[in-house]
Amino acid sequence: MELKKTPTWSKVARRNPLLALVVGLLLVALIAWAAAPTQVAGAKPPAQETPEPVEEPAQEETPEPVEEPETAIIASELRSPRQLFYDGEGTLYIAEAGLAGDSQLQVDPENIVNAGLTSRVSAVDAQGTYSVLVPGLPSIQVRPGDNGLRGAQAIYVTDDAYWVGIGETPVGLFGLSLFRRVLEIDRETWRINRMIDTAAGAAALRQPDPEAVSSDPVDLALSPDGLLYIADAGCNCVWTWRPSVGLLPFATWDIDDNPVPTSIDFGPDGDVYVGFLSGFPFPTEGSRIERWSPEGELVETFEGLTLVTDVLVDDEGTIYAVEHAAGFGDQGFIPDSGRVVMVSSESGVIPIIEGLRTPYGLAQAPDGSLVVSIGSADATGTGMVIAVEMP
Repeated sequence: MELKKTPTWSKVARRNPLLALVVGLLLVALIAWAAAPTQVAGAKPPAQETPEPVEEPAQEETPEPVEEPETAIIASELRSPRQLFYDGEGTLYIAEAGLAGDSQLQVDPENIVNAGLTSRVSAVDAQGTYSVLVPGLPSIQVRPGDNGLRGAQAIYVTDDAYWVGIGETPVGLFGLSLFRRVLEIDRETWRINRMIDTAAGAAALRQPDPEAVSSDPVDLALSPDGLLYIADAGCNCVWTWRPSVGLLPFATWDIDDNPVPTSIDFGPDGDVYVGFLSGFPFPTEGSRIERWSPEGELVETFEGLTLVTDVLVDDEGTIYAVEHAAGFGDQGFIPDSGRVVMVSSESGVIPIIEGLRTPYGLAQAPDGSLVVSIGSADATGTGMVIAVEMP
């Protein structure tokens, strides 16, 4: 049987081109139908999913930098300036703790400190003229080789006298007579009319171990009824003094707590405000300001401050404070980190001016500006008092 070859599609197409065209169209339609997705009759097409928008991470708000206020130098080349005081005529009084001196005093068998009569009280009058009012006050190193000094550090001025707090001495030199006392110095004769012995008061207050307690009168304030208040950093207490009564404790704090009261002022309501340095190692935000009633009851505490050396309350009740530095490290107080701040229970601690070199005292000038002493913790004679213009 002879096998016949099946004709190929190409031969068929040549013999019958119309048939080839019809078959081609049918194949195209069949392929298109096979490629289409199957759908149940009456069913809705699947919903297209809309991708959720990608949320961008919220950007943290950058805190606005402190706008530095305008400043002006009131006095320069000062000797470790500490507390300040304005009288009613616009004269600024400055307690300068001094430069120690060339005399060497034996603290113990191994340590010697320098001392001298380089401390003083000075003033800048309303016309801007600087003058030294009381020279020759004692000044001493706190520790051998240390720029920390004690001398005239608290100042209050009345019509007839300069009231000056003279700071502590190293433990081995407690016997030096003018230290650890408040002096009443006659404005005309420079004579010492009276000495308030805060060292003896501290020894009596801290019985039975009086020898372990020092006295360091660092700030003075006079109440409207003539009662003198003394902030004593060494005793951890605030004294009151009146000639007819003598020295009495107004408030005391536990030596183990060691808050170190450094400053005192009165509010417009008569309440007493006390600022605290804090004790070693001087923790950041470890200081506070306390508000006391005139009867000696604690009313309010403002916390979160660092190394407070002065507090000021203006006629509107606004509280200002000086922070000596931002903290204490291996090399001592952090350089150029002091500041003046405003304090309230609602807003906390608000910087006014920062980057100050060991600021200490604070006063308000007749024009409303704040005046602060800087360069208070060295023996270089480069201290200043500057005015800070308020916004």
